[in-house]
Amino acid sequence: MRITILALFVALTSTLAAAQDYVINVNGMVCEFCAIGVSKKVGGLPFIDREKYDNGVIVDIENQIVTIAVKEDASMEKDALFTAIESGGYNPVAIWKLMPNGERIAQP
Repeated sequence: MRITILALFVALTSTLAAAQDYVINVNGMVCEFCAIGVSKKVGGLPFIDREKYDNGVIVDIENQIVTIAVKEDASMEKDALFTAIESGGYNPVAIWKLMPNGERIAQP
């Protein structure tokens, strides 16, 4: 019974499940050049699924959000993601996991 509970806990807390999308609110993106820069920096991260979207990234400058696709066999690395965005001079504010039904769940 104890092993079953432990296995269930690990399964529920693991970020290595199915492919997953995340939405990041990014302040400072105001032009198409901004979008290209963010897309290149984020799209180069090893956990990004480049098969989805445009090299794994959608940048919406009007709403200042970035949507990313994470590979099925990888975990999203928030620190690396935020560092990539910040290296372009932008400010990542918040991140949400995008659920299949469109619901967004805030990530710590």
